[in-house]
Amino acid sequence: MPGVPSLADDRDAIRDLYARYVRSVDTGDVDTFVSLYAADAVFVGGGVGGPDVVGHEALREFAAGLRVGSTHRLSLNHVIDVDGDRAECHSSIVTLAGTTVVSTGRVHDEFRRVDGTWRIARRTFTPDPAPVAR
Repeated sequence: MPGVPSLADDRDAIRDLYARYVRSVDTGDVDTFVSLYAADAVFVGGGVGGPDVVGHEALREFAAGLRVGSTHRLSLNHVIDVDGDRAECHSSIVTLAGTTVVSTGRVHDEFRRVDGTWRIARRTFTPDPAPVAR
């Protein structure tokens, strides 16, 4: 019988979720993208100014519409807090096209353990404002 996961185990599992997440977006793996979310998950800011993306069907449509193959996303600086079967993480995201930074922003994720596996319950993406030319 497996024991209760340690804080380190939970944080490692959440970091693995992030790695799978950015890889799924960058490669167009819609099935993996959707599987990382709870069935009733909400993505706030996914449409950047548009409506929230709610539930697996809407997440599938959202992921299918993303540009694939020309960008790489980096998920950085994870500050992960775990409380039982719930967790939160504040992080940064950088999107590159070649060596050019095309966007940056902040992410606040809320996770829920579903059948022993961490899933994204709510993701809030806040893009950084465009830099002001000096």
